[in-house]
Amino acid sequence: MGTTTPPRTLAEALRARGDESLAGLLRARPDLLNPVPNDITQLATRAGTRASVVRALEHLDRFALQTAEALAVAPDPAPYDTLLSLLTGDGLDDGEQRDDVGAAITAALPGALATLREQALVWGEDDRLRLVRTARELLAPSPQHP
Repeated sequence: MGTTTPPRTLAEALRARGDESLAGLLRARPDLLNPVPNDITQLATRAGTRASVVRALEHLDRFALQTAEALAVAPDPAPYDTLLSLLTGDGLDDGEQRDDVGAAITAALPGALATLREQALVWGEDDRLRLVRTARELLAPSPQHP
């Protein structure tokens, strides 16, 4: 009865995927196939390159991109609840409309995370969500890009 340890790297997370999941990654990010990677480690390295990450980010829907941006400013790794709090805000605007927005975000977040995971932009379990380093560098505010 062995226990599974959470992946420590994107390569480990990719190794744990099934064939269908890897095929989904390659369909979502066809640039990872040129040239064909020799192994999962090479695939993970390529998935983290600046050009590939930029291309993947450009093809995200608005909410998935906002989710990635929230992860870029969250602690690394970030628990799901922290990510949800970043997206729903601190509740300064009380009222029914605010509740509706929060409910919509709560409902949409699992799908956005699934998209980010499928595209190997996010890996890890819900208690330890990790945005790939290149995406964090591209999306996190900096003095040059506040």
